[in-house]
Amino acid sequence: MSKKLLKNAYVLISADDDVEKMNILIDKDEIEDLIPVEITNKREQGIENVEEFDLSGKLIVPGFINAHTHSVMSYFRGLADDVSIDDWLFKYMFPREDLLESEMAYYGAMVSILEMISNGITTFVDMYMFTDSVAKAAYDLGIRAYISRGLSYDTPEGWKKRLNENIGTYEKYNGLDDRIYIGFGPHAPYTVPIDKLKEVAKLAKKYQTHVQIHLLESTNEKQLYNLIDIENTGLFEVPTISAHCVYADEKDIEVLSRSEVNVAYNPTSNMKLGNGIAPIVKMLEKGINVTFGTDGSASNNSLNLFSEMKIGAILQKYKYGPDKFHVEEILRMAWENGGFALEEKLGRLEPGFKADLVVLDINSLEFFPNDLSKLKSHIVYSVNPKNVYASMAAGKWLYFDGKFLTLKEGEEKIYEQFYNYYKTLENKHNSLNFSSNYNTNDNCR
Repeated sequence: MSKKLLKNAYVLISADDDVEKMNILIDKDEIEDLIPVEITNKREQGIENVEEFDLSGKLIVPGFINAHTHSVMSYFRGLADDVSIDDWLFKYMFPREDLLESEMAYYGAMVSILEMISNGITTFVDMYMFTDSVAKAAYDLGIRAYISRGLSYDTPEGWKKRLNENIGTYEKYNGLDDRIYIGFGPHAPYTVPIDKLKEVAKLAKKYQTHVQIHLLESTNEKQLYNLIDIENTGLFEVPTISAHCVYADEKDIEVLSRSEVNVAYNPTSNMKLGNGIAPIVKMLEKGINVTFGTDGSASNNSLNLFSEMKIGAILQKYKYGPDKFHVEEILRMAWENGGFALEEKLGRLEPGFKADLVVLDINSLEFFPNDLSKLKSHIVYSVNPKNVYASMAAGKWLYFDGKFLTLKEGEEKIYEQFYNYYKTLENKHNSLNFSSNYNTNDNCR
């Protein structure tokens, strides 16, 4: 059956709408119609081959979009919780990343994607190595994914190798099932020289795809590069998602605004690594499209958009005042702003939009009092992943009533393979003697 009818649920069409009780008709991977509950029986007579789902006592909302993460970093969760960002990078992350292998990366991405699906994330934006492995994991599990190879420069040979990997993944996976898309991922201006950023800009234009990049994450970056110089490379002339932007000043915000650069706000990671609070309110005032990201499991340590919304909101209220960051703005950042950044009809439950959605159980305690006028507030400040009843991407259930529906092999098999690779990775690392000033240029965070 190509059509699905989600019946008797409360529906929040978008961040700016009110909650209403209605039914959603889905045809293949798109929303076909929204039908008031009281006339559904009349409409059903003209609808054939429909699979029905009674979602009484549930709330359907747009699927959450994780606009910045590194899925393979699931292996590094809890590894370096209490160290500076330099130690985190050079002593803990880089040495282990050099030991990763393709199949190992596949299972690392699988674990992260399963976590995201069960947390209500139906689209993720990923920058890492082993992009074939990440793309395959995303395809196998049914999630929507925008993937780029983390690019950094060390030698001409190394640079060419990484670009070829990125292009190879593009040619193999871009557009697959109309939900896997491949872009380019220059790591940051301090790891990619200006002339190489120009090269990436030309390639992104040639392949008509997006760019992901880290910008102004830490305080020392202000002395390393000027955002106007990055703008002059042409990089911002293609759809660009810039992660972090913690240290964007007024001049930087002007550049981001006039170049229509999308910003991924990663509040938990930014605070955990001691980097600070991004000036999101100031960006929104200048019309910048801001989204939410979790960053990777190594620096967050969870892939949970609910906590990002709550923490991110509280930080902005602390920085600018409690009346400066409203619930509707926060939900837009988690939903339709992500769709706008990806130039796709995502983040709203309207006819013609992709059937990417999440079903929440409003009979759970976190929703009490479940007064319809308070549900949006509850989503931002009270709800957590255990309240996710189901997740759908491209019109297919990925997760339903506690069960993953797209696994070709059982959960236990995935977890066993992941743990075996985790032990292999740690044993390899422990058998080697890494210097405390270890450095590598093949990084992607």
